[in-house]
Amino acid sequence: MRLLILFAILTAHLPALCQTDDWIAPEGKIINYRTLNWNDFIGKPRGEEDKYTLAAVCPAIYYYADSGHILPNGRVAFKFTVKCAFQSDAFVREATAKEHTNYYLIHEQNHYDIALTYARLLQQQLSARDYSKDNYSDEMDKVNEALYKNYRKTQTSYDGEVNPEGRMAKEKQYLWDMRVRKCMEQNTDEFYASPEAVVATVRGLGQTVKRIPGEPARQFVVRARPLYTEYPQEMVSRLIETQAWTVEKSIIAFYTQKYYLSEDGMTPKDYLRVLAFAFVPNGKDTYRRVLIDTFSNLDKPVKIVAAFFANADSDATRELVIVTSTAQRDARSNGTHYSTRIYDNIKPKALPAKLKKLDDVAAKVSGGFDGDMDGRPLKAKYKTEAEVAEALTKMGYITVPLPPVITY
Repeated sequence: MRLLILFAILTAHLPALCQTDDWIAPEGKIINYRTLNWNDFIGKPRGEEDKYTLAAVCPAIYYYADSGHILPNGRVAFKFTVKCAFQSDAFVREATAKEHTNYYLIHEQNHYDIALTYARLLQQQLSARDYSKDNYSDEMDKVNEALYKNYRKTQTSYDGEVNPEGRMAKEKQYLWDMRVRKCMEQNTDEFYASPEAVVATVRGLGQTVKRIPGEPARQFVVRARPLYTEYPQEMVSRLIETQAWTVEKSIIAFYTQKYYLSEDGMTPKDYLRVLAFAFVPNGKDTYRRVLIDTFSNLDKPVKIVAAFFANADSDATRELVIVTSTAQRDARSNGTHYSTRIYDNIKPKALPAKLKKLDDVAAKVSGGFDGDMDGRPLKAKYKTEAEVAEALTKMGYITVPLPPVITY
C-alpha cells in the first residue's frame, strides 16, 4: 500500500473539459462498480522501494466543487464531486498472482475499499455544511485534512497488524476482512478498530445493509457484497431491480466466490461458485440481504443464463426463476447441461434468511443435457427464459402483469 494523495481541485481551476462527471484523476480509473482483478494491476515495482513487496495498490481520493451559490444568510453552498481513483502504478508480482491469487487479492481489495469508504465520507462531510464567502477554501481543507488523518491511521493500522515486520498474520487478515466488510455495509469507518465479536456478524445471513441516498444499484451491491465474494464485470448484466415482491424496488445480484477442497492430504484445489442474493428494502435507505441460492459444479463454472419472474404456484404473485448452464466435456460427452431453479415469493414483513425453493415444479422445466453424449445427439428442452416461461404457462400457471423489471 502506497500513501494516498488526498487533494482538492476547485472548478474555477479546471479547464472546461474537466467539468464533467467523467473526469478522473491523472493515471487512474474509477472501479466501484465491480471488484478488482489482477489485470487491474498494470504497474511495475519501484526498485529498492518495492523490493520485498508482492503487490500494491495506490488509490487517490480527490474532489472538486461547482462555482457555488449564495444562501440567504450570506454563506455559500457548493455541490461536490468526490471520487476514488485506482492508480495505474498498482502492481503485482507474477508469482503472487499465480500462487496466492485469492489471499493477496483480498488484501489489496481491502486497501481500496478502505479508500472508497473515506471517499464517501468525504462526500458526505463536505456536502453537509455551507461555507463563508471569503474563507471557503480553508474551511474545505479542514474537513479534508481531518478525514485524511483518520484515513492514513486506518491504512497504517491495517498493514501494521496484518503485515508485522513483513510477515502475513492470517488471523489478523481475517479480522480485518470482517472489519472492512462491516464498514462497507454500513458506510462508516467506526468498525476499523472493533474486536471480532462486533464485526463477526458479517458472516451471518440476513444482514441489514445501508444504501447511500441516490447510490446507483451497481455501486450499492458491490459495496454491500457478502464476505469473501467478488462482483466481476460479467455479473453487471445480471443485476435486476424489481417491484415483483415489494412496493419499493428490491435488487437481485449475483456474485462469484472461490472455495477450496482437499482430498487425501493433497494440495487444496480452488473452485468457483456463484451466489445469488436479494436486497429487500426494510426501512429508510436500508435493505436486508437475503441469500437466494448457491450454484456450483466443482471445476465446471456455472453460468447464469436467465433470471426472471413467472407464476409457478397457486397464488397470484410471481416466483423467481433462475436458469443456469454448465459446460460438460469429457470422454462421454461434449455439450452443455441446463438447469432451472424456482423460488417462492417472499413476504416483506417476514423476510427469511434464505429463499424457499419449489423443487417439484422446477424439475418439470429443467432443460437437461444439450449436445453429444455416448455418440448420440441430445437436445435440452428448456434452455432460455422464453422456453421456461412458455412451459409454465402451459402447465396452467397464469402470470399477471407487473411493473417493469429493470436489468443492466
